[in-house]
Amino acid sequence: MRKTPASRNADRSRLVILAAGCAAFMNILDGTIVNVSLPSVVHDLKVDTDVGVWIILAYSVTLAGTVLAFGKLADRLGMGRVMTWGYLLFTGSSLLCGLAPTATVLVAGRLLQGIGGGMLSATSLGAVGSYLPPERRGWGIGIVSAASALGAMLGAPIGGFLSEMAGWRWIFLVNLPVGLFAWYIVSFRFPRDAGTMANLNRRTIGIDPAGVLLSVVALGSLLYGITRGPDDGWLSAPVLGSLLSAAFFSVAFLFRERRSPDPLLNWSLFRDRRFLVANLANFFTSMFVAGVNFLFPFYLIYVQGLGQAVTGAVLILFSGVYVLVSPVAGRMSDRIGVRLLTTGGMALASGGLLVFTFLAGAPSMAAPVGLLVLLGVAYGLYLSPNNRQILNLAPPQGQGSASGVLRLLFYLGQPLGVALAEAALRDGLPETVLSVSQWRSLPVAELVTAFQGGFIICAVVAALAACCSLFSSGRGKTPRP
Repeated sequence: MRKTPASRNADRSRLVILAAGCAAFMNILDGTIVNVSLPSVVHDLKVDTDVGVWIILAYSVTLAGTVLAFGKLADRLGMGRVMTWGYLLFTGSSLLCGLAPTATVLVAGRLLQGIGGGMLSATSLGAVGSYLPPERRGWGIGIVSAASALGAMLGAPIGGFLSEMAGWRWIFLVNLPVGLFAWYIVSFRFPRDAGTMANLNRRTIGIDPAGVLLSVVALGSLLYGITRGPDDGWLSAPVLGSLLSAAFFSVAFLFRERRSPDPLLNWSLFRDRRFLVANLANFFTSMFVAGVNFLFPFYLIYVQGLGQAVTGAVLILFSGVYVLVSPVAGRMSDRIGVRLLTTGGMALASGGLLVFTFLAGAPSMAAPVGLLVLLGVAYGLYLSPNNRQILNLAPPQGQGSASGVLRLLFYLGQPLGVALAEAALRDGLPETVLSVSQWRSLPVAELVTAFQGGFIICAVVAALAACCSLFSSGRGKTPRP
């Protein structure tokens, strides 16, 4: 029986969502799965923890540093083509990481994996914006966002299970079947791209190497400084030097972009105030979520007295609720617009955190469990509609660039949110307390006061996201075609 055009379009939408969802899932999974397995990795390869830090940073720096470039490349050559390359490189480098005989080879493999991840990150949402009709984009983005949350939720449990049962190398080798399956879908079942390989014959394909280098160095310096700051001290020479280097190279990057004949940043997108403010909301939301994710495990262990296993199970509530709410919110945004969902979601999160500060010292688990559920609902209401709005504000030929900006600000917000929450928490502790191991000796009331400061900071950041969402659009129901 011959399929109707409507059924063919539905099949195409499902394939796009499947490939984009796999990309989002693998990207986030590999950002978290390594952390829990790092002790096994450094022990087996006989290196110290300083080298272990670079096993993590090599991936996150190249992922964030290349996402703008690959977003622009996808606009030139097509989402499907860049996604195909991304799956090949990501899967191949996962094999290299899994077979790495030394830490040097593993770091090199993680660098390549980050580049492949940059391709997948730039195209996972961009493909939804390019290949799905406007009236289905919210639904599609909701599913892709849920896949990201699933990757974040399962990263630590999968990493711990594989490391213990099969060895740390399997945290990388597990990517092979998923990557090859998704590569097949994109290569042979995906919509054909309008971009052509003839674009590669031009003297330039719109990628500024100097801009890419400056962005990678700036992000690498920032992430290294923020990662080492809590342990080495924010005023120590390596940390302070890294942060100053990040500031210098960030300014140099913007200076280069303003004068480049073919910049990585599509400046025309920022002429629309709504695009700029919606991305600011995305940035603040990333900070808020990262801050809460940093604070809550410590709160549950040191204030509520839970063990690590129970703490991990409780924290799954946030991601689990978000996975359920996100697709529903995405579909709702296709019908009622984005402002009510995005503004309401972040206002709900901010209000919930403020109320929780008064209940944080209660011995009952009802308040923290209720807050995690509420935050899962709030974040689920917010993220898909926000991402839909950002993509809808970009023209068809700018979906990759818009997705790149969205992802970059999300990646930037995470370490800054952790640093801000950590600074607020430490500020509330006695000056004599220099390490987490000393927290057990403190009265619970002092710990509660310190955590209240951290949660208030997260509430303020969520309120900033709500304000940006309020002013980022009208009802947002009419997207660009």
